[in-house]
Amino acid sequence: MIDFLAGRIARTALYRSATSRRSGPLPAARAAARLSAYVYGNILVLTAVVAASPASIDDGAAFALVLATASTTFVAHVFAEIVARSNIPESMHGSTDSEKKQSVLDEIRDAVPIASSGTVPAIILALAWLWILPTFWAQLIAGGVVVFRIASLQLVAQRLRGRPLTFRVFVAGLVTAAVAAVIVFLKVYTSH
Repeated sequence: MIDFLAGRIARTALYRSATSRRSGPLPAARAAARLSAYVYGNILVLTAVVAASPASIDDGAAFALVLATASTTFVAHVFAEIVARSNIPESMHGSTDSEKKQSVLDEIRDAVPIASSGTVPAIILALAWLWILPTFWAQLIAGGVVVFRIASLQLVAQRLRGRPLTFRVFVAGLVTAAVAAVIVFLKVYTSH
């Protein structure tokens, strides 16, 4: 029965779009760099969301902090990569100026998950700042979004490498999400 359901799910367009890249799998080094940025960005944003006090959510400071965390970490990461590669030119892929430029653009693209990690949590925190969503729920939902992103790490890794999602990987993601959700809920609950 599980195999039948897995086969049916694997044939859906949503599944294919979530588990495969249009341009094919990334080379191992780029996949690792992008996955590292994904993990790094989500951990830093989760830290900012969980550390936010109710007062900082109500006055908009938490919204600004999450946006600042994601954006400045992205800029710092890209800057560090460019400085490192310019000091070790043989680490640049290619020998022509065009190939070196493409290498820098690839580094910027691979760092985008750092910036994207804070977008939805910041919007949710802004809803509390604007009195559209209660503070407690905004922090809980914003944390839940990041927990979901962390739980989807295996899916992202499989997608970047062009490998199919297995049931074991799916379950590992659910377990990760459950543990992280409990941690976020306990932190938010005990601080309110």
